[in-house]
Amino acid sequence: MHIVKPQNNQLAYKLFVLDGIFFEILDIWDDKKEYLVKFIDRKNEVPLIYECKLKKGMWAKAGKRYLSDYFIEIWDGNELKKSIDVCKEFEGKRVFISFDSKSLGDSISWISSCLEFKKKYKCEVIVSTFLNFLFEKAYPELKFVGRGVRVENIVGMFELGWFYDKHREPILPSLIPLGAAATNILNLPYVEIPPRLYFEDKGRPYQEEYITISTISTSQLKHWYYWQDLINYLNSIGYKVVEVSKDPPKYDNCEYLEDISLQNTMNVIHHSKLFIGLSSGLSWLSWGIGKHVVMISNFTEKDHEFTINCTRIIDESICHGCWNNPKFKFDKGNWNYCPEHEDTPRHFECHKLISFEKVKNEVDQVLSKVLTTNP
Repeated sequence: MHIVKPQNNQLAYKLFVLDGIFFEILDIWDDKKEYLVKFIDRKNEVPLIYECKLKKGMWAKAGKRYLSDYFIEIWDGNELKKSIDVCKEFEGKRVFISFDSKSLGDSISWISSCLEFKKKYKCEVIVSTFLNFLFEKAYPELKFVGRGVRVENIVGMFELGWFYDKHREPILPSLIPLGAAATNILNLPYVEIPPRLYFEDKGRPYQEEYITISTISTSQLKHWYYWQDLINYLNSIGYKVVEVSKDPPKYDNCEYLEDISLQNTMNVIHHSKLFIGLSSGLSWLSWGIGKHVVMISNFTEKDHEFTINCTRIIDESICHGCWNNPKFKFDKGNWNYCPEHEDTPRHFECHKLISFEKVKNEVDQVLSKVLTTNP
């Protein structure tokens, strides 16, 4: 918490953002008088989010759990006595950022925002993720703690996740890029920043040239249907194909990992010529370690994932982008979720109609152009 002591016997207050914006008057100009206290968000068309009357020893709390351009205004009648910039209260203090999601992709896409928060608000940032081992050595500027660890002496705490709750995030997360789900909550401009990931290079696992693929993801609508054709083609042009997913379907002429730890998986991807996958955590992992990614994803809009060092295979002439359509909310309990065409002949057309030939042509272009600079 942050306590501001009185100057010239004027105002002392306690202010922090923890499960809402908390403000308490410890001392005031006239300790017998009530003052009108307004909680303002200057980003809103209607800035006032809450107001009440307080005097010395009283407190109030507004229920917004994300950060925005908040100000606390103290009024005496028609006179504005004090305006407090909430974000400036963080300077030189400690702020805790906790990841609500266990997802590999979410974690990788959000970690760079923690460092940007530290830079913008000039504060110490403590972070808790479910994958600290990927980030702790890569981000010495941040302090990492385990799950459930109590963090003391903080002026703010923010949870990063997909909440679909107007008190926890100002914009629905499905309407914005995945990385922007963090900046949405942390009051940062969204800029695509490749993350830093820690892994140990243990050398080439195969002597021959190879390409890594990941053929599965968390929902059927993400899947692509012509992997065997692609594997056969890659073999025919001289590449071993290594599948790096956990528990994937078995394809002919394809190598599978015995050690599926993330550290080994990163090493295998790192030494491959190219990674080909879906909108999944392993695509984010490959991107995070600097590997060029060919991503087959038509159910999301083309800017939903990363765009740097990525060849995105989409077809906007057919049904696409349902994930980012405000009419729909993903039903994670329905493996066959297809909000436009479920149980019709067009079920999952967004990926069924991306042909092997289309992917082959894109991969050929990547191998001949993009990777000539990194043989």
